[in-house]
Amino acid sequence: MALINCPDCKSQVSTSATSCPQCGAPIAEAKQSKAAGSPLTTTQETSKKLKLHTLISALLIIFGFVAIFAMASPNDAGKVEPSAFPPIMIMVGVVWYIVAKFRIWWHHK
Repeated sequence: MALINCPDCKSQVSTSATSCPQCGAPIAEAKQSKAAGSPLTTTQETSKKLKLHTLISALLIIFGFVAIFAMASPNDAGKVEPSAFPPIMIMVGVVWYIVAKFRIWWHHK
């Protein structure tokens, strides 16, 4: 039983562990070395970094829509002043979300 570095948090993890005890990242060597008939465990394979990217992109989309509705109310002069920032925020959020989901799909085995 050897120690290896976790791919996510870089802490020392046993090769017989199915996941890192610090961050929960799957350990590839442990999945490959299990013998037939051993108990089956499910390990989530999405890293925390990719989950954080998905969360931030979703928040960008939500805050973009909130900003659009907040700016849609007329100001003191009764005029609605359009801004390009909220739609850009929504577009960046959507693109980032799609890229994050693609990366999650790509890194799964």
